[in-house]
Amino acid sequence: MEHEKPIYKFDGLKKKLISMGFRINKAVGYRPVKNVDVDLNDLKTNIDFTDTGIFLIDPIDGSRQQIFLYKRNYHLERFGKPRFHIRKCETIQSFINSGSFKAEYRRANTDAVMVRDMDDNNIDKEVKALPLCKYCAKMVTDISSRASSSDFVDILKSAASIAEEESKPQEIEVDIFGYTKDWESISEKYREAKGFKCEKCGITINEPFDRHYIHVHHKNGNKLDNRPSNLQCLCIKCHSEVDDRHRHNFLKGANLILLEDFKKKYLK
Repeated sequence: MEHEKPIYKFDGLKKKLISMGFRINKAVGYRPVKNVDVDLNDLKTNIDFTDTGIFLIDPIDGSRQQIFLYKRNYHLERFGKPRFHIRKCETIQSFINSGSFKAEYRRANTDAVMVRDMDDNNIDKEVKALPLCKYCAKMVTDISSRASSSDFVDILKSAASIAEEESKPQEIEVDIFGYTKDWESISEKYREAKGFKCEKCGITINEPFDRHYIHVHHKNGNKLDNRPSNLQCLCIKCHSEVDDRHRHNFLKGANLILLEDFKKKYLK
């Protein structure tokens, strides 16, 4: 059983957003971008299409904002709302391949957008909750095909909010050896999950009073990084041979006594 409350929390929402391609840890805070027309030149210079989304690049500081695209001219009365695009789908790729520099799309990352109504003298009208492009929906399986642009904007804001929270300095209480205060509990649960078996040599300690011979090692050397992926269950001998620093630590004192006792009892 893995530790249920690691030092660095990855809650359900954050995991979901990451799986959907949103850059949580490196994202800049959400800010609305101006709802303006984009032509083929803009798509090739100011907008970056990636496997995780469409990004507007700030020419001054190089920051990136995730956006969507939609048709600027549309027959609102005849066809309803234009669809919004969040990937370089067949429709967007077709426009790029056409080589036309005519501005046919607008960029946005806000709930309300302006659409030029071709059924009403090309008047710009405010429209909300655009439907998702069916081709984009096929490329992003984690987002419902029924999701609207309003839903997408809510996701952008949630991702930015989590990124902002992650960037705040966190005070972590540690003991005199540099371990987190709950390390003893984390270590115990991790060793239990591994059956008190060394992940390197395979030796298993079944005797409850000898389980102190099984240690938990931080693979990256950071004692604050208690993610299960950074932990390794090792017997005291394998732990003492991880690197020169560990070999030095087991040359004297209580560590050396425990190591020699382990060898006499289990490595006869």
